Amino acid sequence: MKTLIIVSSTYLGNTMKVAKAMAHELKATIKSPKEVALSDIPSYDLIGLGSGINFASHDKEIITLVEELSIANKKIFIFSTRCRPILGSYHKKLKSLIAQKEGILLGEFSCVGFDRTGPWVGMNGYNKNRPNSKDLFKSMLFAMQIRKKAHPLSGFKKTYSSASTYEGLPLRSDGVKNVVGNIVLLNTSICIACGRCTKSCPMSVFTIKHNANTPLPVGEANCIMCGKCEKECPTDAIFINETFGNGLRILFRESSCDKLQKAYWRK
Repeated sequence: MKTLIIVSSTYLGNTMKVAKAMAHELKATIKSPKEVALSDIPSYDLIGLGSGINFASHDKEIITLVEELSIANKKIFIFSTRCRPILGSYHKKLKSLIAQKEGILLGEFSCVGFDRTGPWVGMNGYNKNRPNSKDLFKSMLFAMQIRKKAHPLSGFKKTYSSASTYEGLPLRSDGVKNVVGNIVLLNTSICIACGRCTKSCPMSVFTIKHNANTPLPVGEANCIMCGKCEKECPTDAIFINETFGNGLRILFRESSCDKLQKAYWRK
C-alpha cells in the first residue's frame, strides 16, 4: 500500500514529529504541500493530511491544496497538533472539504503541541515538551488502525463463494481477489512468493506446499495476531483478521495447552 503524508509544520515542528511517527508505521513518503504535484495523487493508495491548528482550522496551505486535488474515492486520514486541550471543531473545515470532494475519510488524530504565541509568551510557552513520547506512541497506534482500515482485504467477506480449493485449502473469491484462510487471509492472486511472511512469522503459520512456491497459512490456528507478516508483505496480500473472538482463541490455547509454545519453538 503506497502512502503519502502531506504535512504543513511551519512553526516549531510539532506536527512533523507526529507525521514522522505515522510515516514509520505506514512506510509512507512525507511531503509538504508545496512539494506535492497534482499528478502525484493517483499513484497513492492512502493519503494523510496534517498541520498545526491555526485560527481554529488546519493550515491554509493544506486547505488550498485539497481544494485543488482530485481525491474522489481516495482513502484519507487527517491529523493535527493544537494548543488547547480539547479538540473542538478544528477539523470541521477540512473534513467538510474532503466530503465535498468525495474522499473517503478513514479517521482523524490530534494531540496538543508546544505553543509560544499570543498570551503564552508571558509564561514562555504552553504545552511544554509536547508532543511527547506518549503522544507519538498514540499517533503510531492510530496509524496502525488506519493501515488496517485501508488494507485491500479489510472488507473481504466470509460469505464469498468457497466452492473451489487452492493447494487443498478452501478458496473464496469476489471475482477479483482469490483468498485462502479465515484468521490469516492470503490473496493468492497477488502473492509473489517472496517468503517474507515465512521469515517474519514467529509462530510457523506459513507452509510452502510442494506443488507451489506460495507460502500458505496452513497453521493459522497458531496465529497470535502480531501482524509481522501483514506489515512485511510487499504486495498487501496478507491480512490478519483481528477480532475479539480470535483474541479469546489465543488466550484459551495458551492457558489450556502448550500448542502455541510448541509452534513458537519450531521456528
